Order: sequence, then C-alpha cells, then structure tokens
Amino acid sequence: MTLSSREKTIIITSHLVSLYSEMIEEGKIPQNQSVIDFLMKNIPQEYKSDLSIDLIDDVFTFIASRPMELS
Repeated sequence: MTLSSREKTIIITSHLVSLYSEMIEEGKIPQNQSVIDFLMKNIPQEYKSDLSIDLIDDVFTFIASRPMELS
C-alpha cells in the first residue's frame, strides 16, 4: 500500500507538532513562535499544497483527544 500525499502530510504534520512541543519545552525555539509558523518553516515544499488550517486543526484535535501511553 502506498500512502497518498495527504496521508504523508498528516504524518509529517503530526511529527512537527510533536517536535514543536518538545522544542518549546526545552527552550530551543522562541515562545512567541506559533505552531503554524513552525509548520510552514519546516514542512517539505512538496507537502505544503496539502497543508491547511483544517488539517492542522484535525491533527491537533486527534492528538489532544488521545493520551499517549508508553509500554
């Protein structure tokens, strides 16, 4: 099975949101940099056309509604 461009964009967005949170906590990026700015600066160019505020919101909603459990 091959992932669609939208599916790849969702995966990359999820990873970047996680990375953003980690880097904010560690003080590696300024507190005033928004997650949207971070995503736009770091998502590969070929996936920017699939990125939208709705997709980002969907990813945030999904992540926030699922507690992470490590085994």
